[in-house]
Amino acid sequence: MAHLGIQQWYKGADPIILFALWIIWSLRNQKLTSTPGRYPGQSEVELREPIQFDAAFYINNSRSASGIVARGQNGKIRVSKATLHSNVSSPFVAEALACLKATKLGINMGLDSVTIMGDSKTIINKCQTTVRDKSILGEIIDDIQSNKSRFQKIIFRFIQRAENVEAHDLAKEALRKEEERYLVDETREEQALERRWPQNPD
Repeated sequence: MAHLGIQQWYKGADPIILFALWIIWSLRNQKLTSTPGRYPGQSEVELREPIQFDAAFYINNSRSASGIVARGQNGKIRVSKATLHSNVSSPFVAEALACLKATKLGINMGLDSVTIMGDSKTIINKCQTTVRDKSILGEIIDDIQSNKSRFQKIIFRFIQRAENVEAHDLAKEALRKEEERYLVDETREEQALERRWPQNPD
């Protein structure tokens, strides 16, 4: 009987009042089911700022370049950075240096939560584990692990080369031109850097 009474009330109610009640109900449900700062369908991982890295390596002169691309949660590029390295012994060292540079960029940008992404499974796997690395990469991996404490949340994720084109091209171009770059936003506003080869990889 009560349910029937409500139906009869709906039929006779002012449409404006019904619309207002619907708005209130919708807002209440949105408040109960939504997470602040997250749009529908967005996962917790996606809330972390993504930073992609890649490396280019010249075996004949033991030089490499790191390409780093930091994006906002909307997918737009916030910062692009290319750094040169000398005395690099292998492509794996080059990739590890690029990953280290990615964590340092996140720290310098003041980010709390980041997802570091690269197309080197070897480096990503080493960063995901807490076991001490005893290979030639050990010192660099230790620095990466140490940088983890600078973030509230950090994860390392493997991506395919096709998903890492910007970072790859940035590193390749820097190594070819022997130029370091620091670009802000997609407008590619370039900030001057000292263009020389560092004496020691960092």
